[in-house]
Amino acid sequence: MSKKLLSIFVLTIFVLATVLAGCSSSKNNTSSANETNTQKQETVKPVTIKLGMWSSSPAEKKIVDDQIAKFKEKYPNIDVQIETIVGDYMQKLQTELASNTAPDIFYLDSMPAPQLMSSGVLEPLDDYIKKYNVDVNDFEPALLSAFQWEGKTYGLPKDFNTLALFYNKDMFKAAGINEPPKTWEELRDVAKKLTKDGVKGLVLSADLARFDAFINQNGGSVYQDGKVTLNLPENAQALDFYVGLITKDKVADTPQNMGEGWNGDAFAAKKAAMAIEGGWMIPFLKEKAPDLNYGIVELPAGKQKSTMAFTVAYVMNKNSQHKDEAFKLIEFLTGKEGQQFVVDSGLALPSRKSMQEGFKEKYPERAAFVDGASYAVPWQFGLYGTKVVDAANKACEALIMNQISSAQQALDNAQKEVGQ
Repeated sequence: MSKKLLSIFVLTIFVLATVLAGCSSSKNNTSSANETNTQKQETVKPVTIKLGMWSSSPAEKKIVDDQIAKFKEKYPNIDVQIETIVGDYMQKLQTELASNTAPDIFYLDSMPAPQLMSSGVLEPLDDYIKKYNVDVNDFEPALLSAFQWEGKTYGLPKDFNTLALFYNKDMFKAAGINEPPKTWEELRDVAKKLTKDGVKGLVLSADLARFDAFINQNGGSVYQDGKVTLNLPENAQALDFYVGLITKDKVADTPQNMGEGWNGDAFAAKKAAMAIEGGWMIPFLKEKAPDLNYGIVELPAGKQKSTMAFTVAYVMNKNSQHKDEAFKLIEFLTGKEGQQFVVDSGLALPSRKSMQEGFKEKYPERAAFVDGASYAVPWQFGLYGTKVVDAANKACEALIMNQISSAQQALDNAQKEVGQ
């Protein structure tokens, strides 16, 4: 073999060896990469968590369904199953908690929240809030405080509603009234002008969920510092004004005395020119009285502004087997991305302050509900919730029916009934 041919042969062998070595290295690298990806996939295991909610309207159910669909795009390994608890929600939920069959996260209304927060069945969320850097300062304080107990946070609010004054614009115009009332005195005066021809100026229910706003406006409170304070003088003054619109001034009445089931029915039937209700009145009136010409403003103020905050939170089962995944769902549902579905629906107010201006722009007629959030008081009375409500309602009913003449005496009786 010539030297030239020998050189070519050696060069060919060298090139082949280099190529084969490169292929081997490539295979090893690919194999290593595949092994790494497999390990990563194995660490992200599929998880199923349950979300408990009460039976609701198709519109509300759609909000949750849409939220979960979006959540699964972000967390494809977390499967969310909805458990709709039909019937007595709290009773069935407590039974499930006792038998360790409750959902991982679930709805909790502010009124019964203290019972569960104090009983040790809920998981405190503070560590998760810190771990996932959740901005709780973006929640309205009145909403968040309703789900805090003894220095711990047990729930993040999903949405809320406040009370406002609905007024019939046509009746106002016919009575020569240019502006809705802004104070108690104006409320009484306007109601007098509107009361005629079988129509009352205002419909009022014997319900603490409505007249508690007047109590708070007068500087009173039926519950403070862990104690029931139904019979404070400020409370009696407020109740005297509220009931007096019916019994003394004759410018208001209960829906029952108008032959209606609730305030919304009386207002829709034009038996009252004004009503105190929440945002739930809007879809009701759209269906019941679509041609009704009405407006909505903040509640007339007493010594100060106040309204009620009716809110619900997502809370976590202490016995959940997938707490991090459960919190990720809570975080999403109550975060800006999840809250956008609440804004788009218009059924309730978004719980995050940063979303409220967008809500007002989309639904300017609901601005009064949003504006009331900053001074709203949560609908909650510690561990005495239902006792306080029942006793206060009885006191109001007794006054309206003239079974007792003194608001102070009626609330003294209510205080004794609660046992405080």
